Amino acid sequence: MEKSELSTRDRMCSVAGGMAGLLVDREIPSRLIPFRGEFPLLNMIEAIRFREAIRSTMWIEDLPPKFLYAAAEGSRIARLEREFRHYLSRNGLKSGDFEKLEDAEKSEWLRWWMEADSVSADDLVVKKYRDEATPVSKSLGDPAMPVAEKREIYDDLVTRRAYWDDLCFEFGRVSWEKKLLNLALYIHYGGDLEVVLARYKENHPDYADRIPHSLAYYISYLRTGEATSVLNNFLLERVCLSESRLTALLTAELRERLEEVFRWDGGTNSAWTVGIDYRGEEKMDEIVTTLDIEKGREYLIFGNLTIKPFIMETKETLLKENPWRVLAEMLAEKDYAEAPENLVCPDERAVIDAYNETAPDLRKIRCEGVPEPVHGDFFNAKVAILTLNPGWVEQTAEVPGNAGTLKKMTPDQRRKFLRTKADAMLLNGIPFPTEDEDLLAIDTRYWNNLLGEVLKRWPDAPKYLTIVEYLGYHSKKYGNIPTRLVKSESGLLPTQEFAVRLVRYLMNKSVTIVICRSARRWFRAVEGLESYPNLVLLKNPRRPYLTPNNCKDDGFEKIEAALNE
Repeated sequence: MEKSELSTRDRMCSVAGGMAGLLVDREIPSRLIPFRGEFPLLNMIEAIRFREAIRSTMWIEDLPPKFLYAAAEGSRIARLEREFRHYLSRNGLKSGDFEKLEDAEKSEWLRWWMEADSVSADDLVVKKYRDEATPVSKSLGDPAMPVAEKREIYDDLVTRRAYWDDLCFEFGRVSWEKKLLNLALYIHYGGDLEVVLARYKENHPDYADRIPHSLAYYISYLRTGEATSVLNNFLLERVCLSESRLTALLTAELRERLEEVFRWDGGTNSAWTVGIDYRGEEKMDEIVTTLDIEKGREYLIFGNLTIKPFIMETKETLLKENPWRVLAEMLAEKDYAEAPENLVCPDERAVIDAYNETAPDLRKIRCEGVPEPVHGDFFNAKVAILTLNPGWVEQTAEVPGNAGTLKKMTPDQRRKFLRTKADAMLLNGIPFPTEDEDLLAIDTRYWNNLLGEVLKRWPDAPKYLTIVEYLGYHSKKYGNIPTRLVKSESGLLPTQEFAVRLVRYLMNKSVTIVICRSARRWFRAVEGLESYPNLVLLKNPRRPYLTPNNCKDDGFEKIEAALNE
């Protein structure tokens, strides 16, 4: 390159190098002009050294050849973009508004600018610097390059700490746009973020805890143009999405937002860009304020995705897909003159009968007892209690037992009792525990005892409590139904899978969750529950009293905060 090609000022590293330094490592050098060529001009390491070199060098011709070329071409790209911005401004169009135009309109504006400023099509071509001794490599845009080879290139990029450790120095050195584009292209060429993150955890176990934060930042940046916004806090702290769900959400966003960059002459183009909703937070707020709470939360999670990567529980889905409905409707509609028998969901009867054939009496499921999968006003709960399954007490002369509860009632009391239980199955339960004499039963007295401290401090607590059972059926002692009988992928009965969905819904609403019994089973069943920030565990699950002394790690304060809210 001859000195005469550039003015004295443009030959200064502080000018040309400074302009070029902002874009030499960009995959897409301009969001406004569709430059063609092999990008970036410099790789990540070269870009770092380039920026160090321009700080200590006066004239760009004193730079190493490759850096000289990057400074000249980079500053030329920057000048052309600046001139195009000025042209748009002179004609009453902001660059942000230009980006929102359809491709055909963009092409028109570009053509008008090129004619007005005497810019040729060749001016939009940027050739990457090549040492004559170095063989030319295929660009990623070359259709002849195998997809697997392209995927390997991006796989090497996106497994670095610069992508997943938001606290490390390297993280801030790579722009959000560049990282998101590389992640999107990795996925486009068949990559799997789950695989990348699994390998990253093996190589960087000490930094794996930052992955969820990085995922939330990426999603927030795509939708708002800001990594730190109300959205990333909502995804992490309010609805507490697990790492796998955040990964699925980011993958879906990148798939839908990756697009080929338009070209002014309407031809094909091998350059790519990721659509980012800059200043999208204001629009997001406007939309959410017009929706009810359920729909608003769903919109904040999924945004404008056309295909949702996972099911997000809502009140509507839970009511519609409740497997207890058939049994609940039967209980509510029949006029029981006698105590009912064989109260089992029809779809689960064969499995439970097979289990009971070989189960010891202590662990048999008592089908004559009314199932109690849920207690309380579920959808208004502030505190949820997770336990194992309702117990069973045999009838004696001194103790009425579970069966005796129904037998000693009058027909009217029995109908009221059963319909109340049916309403609870349908997630429309009354406040629990109750003081209604007609509804007092063994389970009510049991929970009155365990919740004594809570009820004493907050007399209206029953309005805001719900209890979810891991298994809704009664037994003297819990017995695990073998998976060979259940034959489901999860190893759970349909009603148990529904209990898992109920817990996910509660987590999405940031309800305080107390595990009274069998934390390990709940952790295996509900993804993300073990790390849920509003989780309370008990010191002695065999005596699951909700008291300050029996809650681990000041967990009673979480209960207190929820009930005082």
